[in-house]
Amino acid sequence: MIVSSAFLTGPINLGSHEDLDDSDRNTQTAEKAEGILAQLSELFPKGTDIDLRQSPIDHLYTVRVGSQVFYVSGDGKHLISGDLYDTASNENITELERQNVRLDYIHSINPKSMITFSPSDYQHTVTIFTDIDCGYCRKFHQEIEEVMEEGIRVQYISFPRGGPESDSWYKAQKVWCSENRQQAITQAKQGKELSNDLCSSDPVQEHYNLGLKFNVQGTPTLLTDKGEIIVGYMPAASLRERLDNP
Repeated sequence: MIVSSAFLTGPINLGSHEDLDDSDRNTQTAEKAEGILAQLSELFPKGTDIDLRQSPIDHLYTVRVGSQVFYVSGDGKHLISGDLYDTASNENITELERQNVRLDYIHSINPKSMITFSPSDYQHTVTIFTDIDCGYCRKFHQEIEEVMEEGIRVQYISFPRGGPESDSWYKAQKVWCSENRQQAITQAKQGKELSNDLCSSDPVQEHYNLGLKFNVQGTPTLLTDKGEIIVGYMPAASLRERLDNP
């Protein structure tokens, strides 16, 4: 179980403790956070990364589990699954938090581990969980030139839906180990067999693990530069319109 309270963005409200100095308050805050995390650890599978943060509401805290967002009461006894809205602005605060979580995860991996198709001048970036053998992934890639003409940079992350040891996993590894990865992924998505050998290291497992954190259910799954998830194929012009008007 991996738990963290290091990212609390505001003080946990402990009630009235006017007689405490700052050191005591910090100790009480840390103890309260650890207590909540200990209770949460009983609810999720072993090894789950749990992150606790201050929410916009007193006595309610934000819980990040992968790319999912929950809320927990100040005593740790009640876990809430659902969206929180700001009634003044009508903003979905929970979805904004999810978008931030997704972007944090994407920024945590080496951009050089992704296979990128980019025009010289682009206004948007989409990161795509892709499977070599996925029909709609292939259809999207057939239109990669049109996508780039729309001013969109594409970053591919491998997500072989069959998981480790599948044919798609093996093909993703061979693409990565090719001298020209752009050419290799294009050929692989055309159904052509690559003749190169596998190499000693590749990012397929790391990418796949990231997809699991994103709860990817199918491919292509697109992540916009605002952190929004788009599931499924979308033509180039429609994608540009969606990115311009999130």
